[in-house]
Amino acid sequence: MKLEGVGVFVKDMATMIRFYREVLGFEITESEDTSNVYLEKDGTLFLFFGRQDFEGLLW
Repeated sequence: MKLEGVGVFVKDMATMIRFYREVLGFEITESEDTSNVYLEKDGTLFLFFGRQDFEGLLW
């Protein structure tokens, strides 16, 4: 079995982007005010979604 991808709901996208870029070394080209970020590392897809956007779809 192999993990293909992970989806994460993010409350503060700018902080998440800075952490993944500066601490973990991911190359993120999106600006800090974006609502979604898609990253790939070693064949695993990381999907980051703005939590407020998702909540807006439900209510």
